[in-house]
Amino acid sequence: VCSEDSLEQIQSKYLMHNKHAASYTWKRLPRPGVEKEMVVLDMKKTLEANAVVDESEEFEELGLDDDYFIPSLHLYYKDDLTVA
Repeated sequence: VCSEDSLEQIQSKYLMHNKHAASYTWKRLPRPGVEKEMVVLDMKKTLEANAVVDESEEFEELGLDDDYFIPSLHLYYKDDLTVA
């Protein structure tokens, strides 16, 4: 996905694969020492603005494969009965 895309934009692209994409709550893992529980993402913000940082350049500088660590998002189904 493009780094400048908001999560709403990413979600709209995902709709072609899952018509119920709007029925999910998007979360990320807590940052150690900062948060204690999963963090709900702000769909109007980008991944970086939601503290989901692209560290691929740092990995490259360290000689690590760019796929050594890929940040993950957790999608929780809200079961809100949206119509596909």
